[in-house]
Order: sequence, then C-alpha cells, then structure tokens
Amino acid sequence: MSASPATVEQLARDTVHIADPEVALRALTALRNELDKLEPELVRRGLQAGSSWSQIARALGVTKQAAHHKYRHLADEPATAGHSKMLVTSEARRAIQFARQEAAALGQPMVCTEHILLGVLRCEQSHAVKALGALGVTHQAARGCLQTTMPGVPLKPDSPDGSGDAQDDGVSPHARRILEGSLREALKRHEGYIGVEHLLLSLLSDSRNGAVQTLEALQATPTRIRRQLDYEWTAISGSQ
Repeated sequence: MSASPATVEQLARDTVHIADPEVALRALTALRNELDKLEPELVRRGLQAGSSWSQIARALGVTKQAAHHKYRHLADEPATAGHSKMLVTSEARRAIQFARQEAAALGQPMVCTEHILLGVLRCEQSHAVKALGALGVTHQAARGCLQTTMPGVPLKPDSPDGSGDAQDDGVSPHARRILEGSLREALKRHEGYIGVEHLLLSLLSDSRNGAVQTLEALQATPTRIRRQLDYEWTAISGSQ
C-alpha cells in the first residue's frame, strides 16, 4: 500500500533536513519507492478527471508513447475516486476490451457509446444480455443499426484537423463519462462491484448517445430495458 500524498510530502521535507549523508540517502531511497507507488494512483486520477495522455506525459516529463505504454491499463477502469475498493468484474473489463475491438473493426479512431453497447452484448452470460435479448436486441441487430445512429467521432489529436484537447487514449469523452457513470449506478443499487449491468444502466442514462439511439431503433427504450433488467435481477435473486 502506498503512502498518502501528504505523507510523501512530509517524508520529502524530513529527508532534506537529515544531517547524516548515509541516513539521508536511505531516506531518499524510501521516498523514491513511495513516489513510484503513488504515481499510478495520480495517473488514474488524471485520467478520471479527463486529462489526455499528452497532458499526463508532459506532467511526468516523458513522451506520450511512454506514458500510454506504462499506464494504458488504467484507462479501461471505470472511475472509482473515493471508492478505491470497488471491484470491477472481469466481465465488465472484457466488455470494454470488446468495445475497443468493435471500434477498430468499424474503422473508428475512438471507442464511443455504441461500441460499449456492442461490447456489453458480447458478454453473453450477463444479466444485461439476457434482458436485452428478451427485448429482441442482439449483437448482430445492434451492429446493423450503428451506421445510422453513430454520432460524429472526434478526430485523433495527431491528425491534421484534430484538436489537441481531444481525448487521446482511444476513448471518447462521452464514452468516458459512461464508464464513470457505471460507478454511480453500482452505488445507487448498493452493490459493491461494477458489472456489465452497471455499464448498460449508465448507457441508458443519456438519451443523446449513440447506444440509446441504436436501442431505440430496435424498439427497446431505456424504460423497457430497465424494467426487464430489474426482472432478470429479481428472478435470479428469487432462485437463490
């Protein structure tokens, strides 16, 4: 477990005032170790606050490629600020990986909300897929609707017409808000984990996104999906 930022700051102050050079060097080594442990947490906070990889790399004094290579795994984690012990299920993590695959297969430079929906639909054992399936929503059907409901995708920051402020970790700002919203959905249900179902509920929270437009094109409204998902949850609870 890493020390808190305040503890690290105090350790740094104490180190520079140690008179014995050998003791000071040992304290410096301990300080360096604590900083190495603290860095991933601060990078995670930056990503969850919307910082781009370019901004994080500049702050760390490294290249964007180096920062992305070292900490890319943090970008797939829904925000858990203040709830560091909230479990993100392996199935939910797979849904995000599937979303990246779907975006790449469709030639899109960024993961958007509709790609997250496709990722969710590939988690076939989840309650989310069972609820969507009961309403006639399948991965194939949803994928077929994406071309008409997919909103504009921001250009990559390095592209000639791109904006330097665009999210450059492969996830659009809108999709990142959905990932963050999955934590709120889990907390509202008093559940100690973030699962595929919470990703789906977060998608349903904004009627403007491409995922909801896709679902509505398939006659599956957010209200119907929430009702069916509650039914699936209740049915599972009753059988246990």
